Amino acid sequence: MRKSDFIKMGIKNLWRRKLRTILTMVGVMIGAFSIIVMVSLGIAMSKNFEEEIMQMGSLTTITVSKYYYGDENMMSMSSSTYTPPKQKELDDSLVAKIKKLPHVQAVTPINRISAKLKSGKYESWIDIQGIDPSTLEYFNFPEAEEGRLLTPEDTIELLVGADSCYFYNPNAGYTRWNDESPVDIMNDKIEIAFDLYNEEDRLPTFSKAKIIGKMVATGNEKDWNIYANIEQVEKWKKDLKRSGTKTYDDAGYSSILVSVDNVKNVEQVQKTIKDWEYGASSLVDALKPMQETSNTLQLILGGIGAISLLVSAIGIANTMIMSIYERTKEIGVMKVLGCLISDIRKLFLFEAAMIGFFGGVAGILLSYLASYLLNKYGSGIGEAIGGIGGGSGKISVIPLWLVLLSLGFSVFVGIVSGYYPARRATKIKALEAMRE
Repeated sequence: MRKSDFIKMGIKNLWRRKLRTILTMVGVMIGAFSIIVMVSLGIAMSKNFEEEIMQMGSLTTITVSKYYYGDENMMSMSSSTYTPPKQKELDDSLVAKIKKLPHVQAVTPINRISAKLKSGKYESWIDIQGIDPSTLEYFNFPEAEEGRLLTPEDTIELLVGADSCYFYNPNAGYTRWNDESPVDIMNDKIEIAFDLYNEEDRLPTFSKAKIIGKMVATGNEKDWNIYANIEQVEKWKKDLKRSGTKTYDDAGYSSILVSVDNVKNVEQVQKTIKDWEYGASSLVDALKPMQETSNTLQLILGGIGAISLLVSAIGIANTMIMSIYERTKEIGVMKVLGCLISDIRKLFLFEAAMIGFFGGVAGILLSYLASYLLNKYGSGIGEAIGGIGGGSGKISVIPLWLVLLSLGFSVFVGIVSGYYPARRATKIKALEAMRE
């Protein structure tokens, strides 16, 4: 029997009992709809968790610190005794060592220095972070709203974050947190001083500050920082020490930033650095437990949907068995005419698969409609569940793989449900079938 014959006969036989076939497909549709919508809620939760964490910074960035908390430190925190963390200096040899690790695409040490900005009667206390300007692109630095970003050729130039400089009048009370700064950081005359804590308690020495750019607001930590070339920061600190001014973090670097090529490799690089007994942290540490929660929710919700689809399998089996009873003479005629037993089996399996396929397609279309309505009108439901709709605001996200998986599962359930009826059809004897 040709494939075209299978298709024509299969669709014709299903259409004979339209109501029964449609009701059976409705069962499959509800099952496929349940799987897609239920799992889409968990996927949306996972994506929203990731977006919320990414607003805090890059998921592929690792921060290396000199303080290492081993297992003994964790155990001491839960007991009455306290074990202080191990401290190891962050130096150029460690930077070179990290650069050689697989999946590491950029490394920059960080060196900090405190300073004070002055513009007329207004002042602002700041913390400058020295960074390698050639690595900015690897650490997701925002674009410049005004001016430009740092380059390796810059020396005394400063790059400021959107909310990094809050000026106040020290003679008129402490008003640092005003909504609008009284100083235009890019256009007004700005002076800077570093010798804030000198031993002779003399007044700070101010010089002209050169601010080359202000970054756009992103909502993460870069909004609050000011950056300069790390070589210049080290020079400033050496000059301060020679003048008798106190500085901090003189022993090695303050921290080291590591950019990894893929978020999947962050934990591996992080573990290697911890094995060297250095502190290593990233936003993946916060994201991982959230993803575990959403994955568990996906399994639970997907299981509930799968049960609905498996229940529909009973309806498919019942429909096919009833079809056999009604078509006993037809099966006998097919055998008398020399139709192969395998062809008869394939015909009934094809009909069962078609019920699963069309029911699955209907479930997919209904799922997209439900997803649209949930995302448009269901914000209250997402907040009630918790964690859904927080990032992009979507409660339901349906990726292509979920659609294909649901459709494939629907067809598979149809074939499995139709196997017993198809096998039963092949065992009907031709003469007995003709007599009926």
